[in-house]
Amino acid sequence: MNTVLFVDDEAHILELMKMHFSKKYKVFTAKDGIEALTIFESNGVDLIVSDVKMPRMNGMDLLKKVKEKSDVPVIMVTAFGSIEDAVDAIKMGAYDYISKPVNLRDLEMKIERALDYLSVKRENFELKTRVRKTSTSGIVTVNEKMMEILNKIPEYAKKDLPVLILGESGTGKELIAKEIHAQSERYLKPFIAVNVSAIPEDLFESEFFGYEKGAFTGANNQKIGKFEAANKGTLFLDEIGDMRLDHQVKLLRVLQDSKITRLGSVKEIPLDFRLICATNKPLSEMIKNGTFRQDLYYRINVIRIEIPPLRERPEDVEAIALHYLREYSRKFSEEEKTISPQALNVLKSYSWPGNVRELENVILRAMINSTSNEIKVRDLPDEIVENHDYMDYQTFLVKKKIEKEKLYRELQKKFVRQLLRKTGGNVSKAAELAKMDRRLLQNMIKEVNSWQSKI
Repeated sequence: MNTVLFVDDEAHILELMKMHFSKKYKVFTAKDGIEALTIFESNGVDLIVSDVKMPRMNGMDLLKKVKEKSDVPVIMVTAFGSIEDAVDAIKMGAYDYISKPVNLRDLEMKIERALDYLSVKRENFELKTRVRKTSTSGIVTVNEKMMEILNKIPEYAKKDLPVLILGESGTGKELIAKEIHAQSERYLKPFIAVNVSAIPEDLFESEFFGYEKGAFTGANNQKIGKFEAANKGTLFLDEIGDMRLDHQVKLLRVLQDSKITRLGSVKEIPLDFRLICATNKPLSEMIKNGTFRQDLYYRINVIRIEIPPLRERPEDVEAIALHYLREYSRKFSEEEKTISPQALNVLKSYSWPGNVRELENVILRAMINSTSNEIKVRDLPDEIVENHDYMDYQTFLVKKKIEKEKLYRELQKKFVRQLLRKTGGNVSKAAELAKMDRRLLQNMIKEVNSWQSKI
């Protein structure tokens, strides 16, 4: 049985509420916000129905204090016609409001809806704490090799061992790492992702080990490092192949000792995290060249996952393209688009050096360019169509348009440069020499500059 707390400074209102709702709920009553807060903190209250105007502590103050401590829904009772109170209450987090004089049937419906909302919210929370997601990664594939990788993830997740993920940029290495974490025993703890190549070399120690206040000039506050932030969870080091040799030594020491010391401190902090590394570089070759430590390689290369590039799984191109079409259609509230067979052939024949990340970008650009519910060859970026060898009539027309555009741009560049060279860069004189409107020439110059900035 759910517990409902009614708060009102009028005794007869509280008595009425108790008589009407006691058959269905366990009812508490309070004559002001202070008494209500005491009952709320000492009893398991599922819902609060509170008047706004009360002595000592009013309903708004009660609402604020309840929301600071709990997600228990609150229904506010406002004076007739006081829409300002109702709006303020909703902004402060009230679930709903009802105006005086209170219609008991309406209030009953609002209470039922609020308790249903609370029930669903609690069920979702319990689900998050009990059940691991089986598809947190968002990886879309119909490729046999990729399916094998995904099917092995539960097995990899159970073994609390280091993982090395190999694959080109944009293949989804971080998504695989997140999926392993989500299905592991550490799933409720942090997943800390670090792009090693993005951290300046001189900030490695402060970023990874953290520091105490006053450890160096500019250390105005204590900072927790990446190692410590990942404690009890998973640390994902992307682009591990870009780590400097001296930094590799420090990482190896942390893995061996399972403890760190913040900069400016002598206190050792014990650590327990799972390490997942990823790279697009050939580490075995780097070991031969002396740019990657062999002992660190053995440490991180326990479970090894190799993700094939998109060009080796052309069957995934259509599945991924359709996935992003659906996703962006929902995001932009548009009718879902399809892809013409000719456009799909162009996508499948492309080598995708940027892999899934590049395909996502191409689909988004095509959606923006498209004026119908079907993505056609003409909607695809020029660089994709230009690399397409297979020729059908539609592709031919698009390529023809691209070549014309190229020729036009070259002619315009030559025309603008010659004019400006002859007039020493004076736009007014150049327009006069060309017998054309000055604004038209300015627009042409802007176009030429914009083309050059994109090169």
